Amino acid sequence: MVTLGVVLSLLAVLGWFRLRDNIDNQATAAAETCVEGDTVLHIAADPLIAPALTELAEQWTDGGVRVIRDHCVTAEITAVDSLAAADTLGTDAWDPTLGPEPALWVPLDTRMSARAADAIDGTPRSLATSPVVLAVPTDLGRALTTATVRWQDLPRLQNDPAAMRESGLDIWGTLGLALPTGTQTHATTLALEAVTAATTGIGAGPVTLEQAATPAATTGIGAGPVTLEQAATPAAITAVSTLALGADTLGAVGTTADTLAALGTHPDTAAPIHAVPVIEQQLHRALTDGQVRGLTGHLPIGVAPVVDFPTAVVDAPWVDETLARAAAEFTDYARRPEQAGILTAHGFRTADAVPEPAGELPLPRVDTVLAPADPTVDDVLVALRLAPVSPRKVTMVVDTSTSMGTPAGDGTRLTATAGAVREAMRRASINSVMGMYVFADTPEGHRVAVIRDGLTAAKRAAMSSILDDIDLVDREPVYATLTAAYRDAVDNYDPGRPNSVLVVVDSDDPDEAAARDLRAAIDELSSPETPVRIDVVVLGDRADLVLEQAAEATDGSLTVVDTTDPADLTDLLRKLTS
Repeated sequence: MVTLGVVLSLLAVLGWFRLRDNIDNQATAAAETCVEGDTVLHIAADPLIAPALTELAEQWTDGGVRVIRDHCVTAEITAVDSLAAADTLGTDAWDPTLGPEPALWVPLDTRMSARAADAIDGTPRSLATSPVVLAVPTDLGRALTTATVRWQDLPRLQNDPAAMRESGLDIWGTLGLALPTGTQTHATTLALEAVTAATTGIGAGPVTLEQAATPAATTGIGAGPVTLEQAATPAAITAVSTLALGADTLGAVGTTADTLAALGTHPDTAAPIHAVPVIEQQLHRALTDGQVRGLTGHLPIGVAPVVDFPTAVVDAPWVDETLARAAAEFTDYARRPEQAGILTAHGFRTADAVPEPAGELPLPRVDTVLAPADPTVDDVLVALRLAPVSPRKVTMVVDTSTSMGTPAGDGTRLTATAGAVREAMRRASINSVMGMYVFADTPEGHRVAVIRDGLTAAKRAAMSSILDDIDLVDREPVYATLTAAYRDAVDNYDPGRPNSVLVVVDSDDPDEAAARDLRAAIDELSSPETPVRIDVVVLGDRADLVLEQAAEATDGSLTVVDTTDPADLTDLLRKLTS
């Protein structure tokens, strides 16, 4: 028995030496084929996926050097903010402060790669996916699931305690939903996409061949994308603005990671912040690493925004055929089913597997995937987040005297005003209240052209079209009309929204008695309890001291607009009505 053991040991040792020699010979043979020397495949990756790619890159060369076109190739990963990379690639250059020039780029999302489409060779292929969820305290996550909360419900839940009560969530007060902006806050943008999609009725629809071919399609049916027209609808503008206005009351929150950390420190009803949009993988890693506790990811009902981490071969002067082929080979390697374990261990979903839950609740199911919107749509939503449209109560006074027939741009001052009003109505919040006075051949010199009321679709249409065919009059009762509008606005003051009288005139009113009446009315009616500001837009190049005093006395504004460019008038009316 002893002899047999010795023999077996000797055979094992001999086998090991033979195996070692074979490995050395193979490595030597491989090295001899690298006649072009060593090459490094630089990969710029979003910080969320960079650690997983680093692990994959190490395994890619574990079995020996990668020989590609007589080069010994290794891969190095650099974490680079996706938007910063998109911006620099879009300039046909590379910002060296971001790291080495990449041959392969793995941004957060297809939306990011679309921003630098001209700098990409071929069609990017998704490596892994992760939905955008709301990071919330675990108890709130259970309650939101029970209440079957939808994306379109979030604006009301954030601003209306009654809505929370109706959903059985009154213990939380109003929903403190933070919407971080700036770098590393793409989850906010995608959450706004989802709210816009739900608000405008985007649901499950036919799936294109391109959508069906992506790993994201394996998580659910495709729907969307959100278009510029949908993002510009009153319903979408109101929903996004309502969320933004509510988020602004929470104060400065920093990046998504900062907000997530703050939420994890105080995951309870007493905290000002109850939720923040986050990439599920980011939340998963924070929970796994113990950075936060007591949180879960809640996915509202409806189409789900999903990031897909596309692998994009860079088309740039610094990428030769060897690097392009190496980038393609690494992509093929990383997308193999046997690599799914590395990706899921880092919190990603793949076509073949999903990560284990890191919190108390299971990962949410993704039934319907929201197709990526064009980058211009996201730009519109971000701009709306930064400058939300507030609901207002506005009484407009529009000059309809013959002087409004003066040429302006391609039309007249009246047509320029009509176009500006139409654009303002398109953008105004559906929670606004609007009405209009115009000059008229009546004993008072004016009439109510549109009764002031809630901005329904019919009211919006009336305000948008009333000036198109209106008859111009010889009278110029500027002061008397403003007095009537101001008195009516104060008498019917609405404490629930800012109140104003918006005057658009180009006439000179010689009526000194009417001017005195206007001053007297402002002295009599202006009060901190019923503040109604007077905003005056004067068309042309003249000033009006009476109107300037009226604006100043009510904390309003007076702006003189040169109507040779009607766009200036459009921008101004849009601001004064939102």
